[in-house]
Amino acid sequence: MAKEISALELRNHFGEIMDEVRYRREPCIVKKNRRRVIVLIDIDTYEASKSRIEEEAFIEEYSDERIKEFLREDKIDKSLQDKVRKELKS
Repeated sequence: MAKEISALELRNHFGEIMDEVRYRREPCIVKKNRRRVIVLIDIDTYEASKSRIEEEAFIEEYSDERIKEFLREDKIDKSLQDKVRKELKS
């Protein structure tokens, strides 16, 4: 579970908090005026998240027209085409 701290606490204990996030690999949520404003995470978690986001964006680049093109090229029957189309959009 992520630890929650105030922005003032972050400022006063930055080195300690950075080491805690880095070595324990636990995110730290920073609050300002009782509102959550940022999350501190270790670099490995950030890189993994960034890769996952880029991969999802790549998958979403397939427009309906491109999906239809794939289905025509594969010569799949209509019922299977509908299942594939539905799965790709979910």
